[in-house]
Amino acid sequence: MKQTVTLIFTFLLLGGVTAQVNRDAFNKQRQQMQEQYAREREGARQQYAEARKKAEAEYAAFRKKANEEYAEAVRKAWQQMGVEPAIPKPKEPEPPRPPAPSPDKQPTTDPLPQAEVVPLPEVKPAVPAPPVPEPPPEVPTLQFSIYGTGCRVHTNTVDLRFKLSSVDEQGVAKAWQTLSQEKYDAMLHDCLAQRDQLHLGDWGYLRLLQSATEQLLGKGSDEAVLLQMYLLTQSGYRVRMAKVDGHLALLVPFSHVIYQYSYISIDGLKHYLLTKCKSQRVQVCQVGFPREQIADIRLAALPALEGNPQAKRSFAAVRFGTLKTEVGVDKSLMEFMNDYPLSSAWECYAYAGLSERVKGDLYPVLRSQIEGKSKKKAAFMLLDFVQTAFVYATDQEQFGYERPLFGDESFFYPKNDCEDRSILYSILVRDLLGLDVALVNWPGHLATAVAFPEEVEGDYFTIEGRRYTVCDPTYIGAGIGETMPQFKNVDAKLVKL
Repeated sequence: MKQTVTLIFTFLLLGGVTAQVNRDAFNKQRQQMQEQYAREREGARQQYAEARKKAEAEYAAFRKKANEEYAEAVRKAWQQMGVEPAIPKPKEPEPPRPPAPSPDKQPTTDPLPQAEVVPLPEVKPAVPAPPVPEPPPEVPTLQFSIYGTGCRVHTNTVDLRFKLSSVDEQGVAKAWQTLSQEKYDAMLHDCLAQRDQLHLGDWGYLRLLQSATEQLLGKGSDEAVLLQMYLLTQSGYRVRMAKVDGHLALLVPFSHVIYQYSYISIDGLKHYLLTKCKSQRVQVCQVGFPREQIADIRLAALPALEGNPQAKRSFAAVRFGTLKTEVGVDKSLMEFMNDYPLSSAWECYAYAGLSERVKGDLYPVLRSQIEGKSKKKAAFMLLDFVQTAFVYATDQEQFGYERPLFGDESFFYPKNDCEDRSILYSILVRDLLGLDVALVNWPGHLATAVAFPEEVEGDYFTIEGRRYTVCDPTYIGAGIGETMPQFKNVDAKLVKL
């Protein structure tokens, strides 16, 4: 018995010693790992600091050289160039709406004529290269607003104010040398950050720079225009400078044709005057900046502006009476959309989608009504909603000129047309049903075509081996797969969203 107790005691003692040894080994190993991690973290921090320092040095060297060359080139005589009148938005006659088809009529299942599929490149804002260094956090702040939304950039308003001695070549070149100093980096960095945070796109960025520079240097001043020019070149955009009626003006090319703005052709590109011009000929500085990119008029998403809700309006489908809701829009977004230039990039209205405010009012009701339905049934219910919940009118009748509406605007203006309905329907089908949609552009008419997961009766197009069935939000009373008779044998262009 005594021997057994001794053995147990010895075993426990050895176990305790072993456990202590294991703990010591574990603690030693943990300490070694912590020290190794600290060394690696410090090494990574130093590498990041060195990389950042190198990037900032590269940026400073690139900018210094580019701006010195630019200022020298500006001193040379500017060329007299002719101003072309603004291109009016093409008038596309709306087709007469045919009588509503009989509810008992079954759609035919016909392949429509092979259509041209228009590619839809990704929307990418200009990126300065190399990147702009971050500003120190203690720099004072300049406050301004854009479309009712408060903005701020870190900058010293006293140090950044300057005065042009004149708007001739020598005066502009001298001022450009002033702008090329590092003290303008903070303003440039924060303007680019505001562009991306607010999803302003390239057009909104132009307006943001205009608001910021005019707050700093005076509304409509030559100094503000020159600072806009400087910030745009440093942001990576292609832009040219002109003297119009004795004042400086910007000339900005876009990826698509812009209507209702006069322009000057430079290197085969339309450069639009973003100010009124009385003269037919102006002086233009054709000097470019390295690594410049053409501004894209399209939007990847709607801007994230400060909320300014408007009174809600009621919308209800005719065939499906439970599809009814009240929707309110945001005034700030309406201001942005009203200021947005008309262009040939009409597909961007569908690409931009709906605002979160409109989705919040609309989507819970629509989802509750289509829940549990087949894709075809749900698409038909949404089609009836867009066909019948809105009053139809052509752009000429409502505005006196051609004007596509963003999805939100269909809930703001009293009426809409085929473009607007197709834009809205394409958004609803993509968001609520997760189906691919194509915009169908016939001469004078716009409709949609939906790629259903199952085979669906009705007229269709074939895109990349998949069947896209026609859904026409303007053919009131028509169901899935029904094409207006006058377009059955007409060639169309398709934009796959």
